[in-house]
Amino acid sequence: MALLPYVDEKTAPQAVREMLERSTIKLNVGRMVANSEAAMRPFSQLGNSLLTRAKLNAKLREIAILRNAKVCRSVYDWTQHVPIAKAVGVSDEQVAAMDKWEGAKCFNDLERLVLKFTDEVARNVKGSRETLAALKQHLGTTEIVELIISIGFWGMVARLLETTEVELEEFAGKVNLLERASQPR
Repeated sequence: MALLPYVDEKTAPQAVREMLERSTIKLNVGRMVANSEAAMRPFSQLGNSLLTRAKLNAKLREIAILRNAKVCRSVYDWTQHVPIAKAVGVSDEQVAAMDKWEGAKCFNDLERLVLKFTDEVARNVKGSRETLAALKQHLGTTEIVELIISIGFWGMVARLLETTEVELEEFAGKVNLLERASQPR
């Protein structure tokens, strides 16, 4: 059981109830965030935008999210994002290598830079000038900004999930949430 209650949909403010009712998938993270009416809509919009509208390559984004989940020790983020990562091209070998990526041969040079940058930002808040300069050789400004925001966003999510001990849903890790979210209700 989570350390804080999930929002009570019956007594939640109308705007929160409407957002929850529109959701095709009820995630416990959303039910926890819904305790804050002020945060729920912006949180959902930012997460959705990063997942569906960003210019950053989806495979690179998911590599960063999975690595961030390892750095933050977020079982929920890891479990929910492995199917998404696989759907956008992250291999089983790459998923298995996230703990010890430095010695793994399954990542290309750009993926290794994304992993290094994710470690720097997740652990130190600031990525190094050297890694940023190397990323600039492969990615544009928009993509780098989206990478930084993605690392920060899923780091924030991990902090909420781990501090409140949000439970995994029954379907966690078994479905690609992006695929399910795009299906009509």
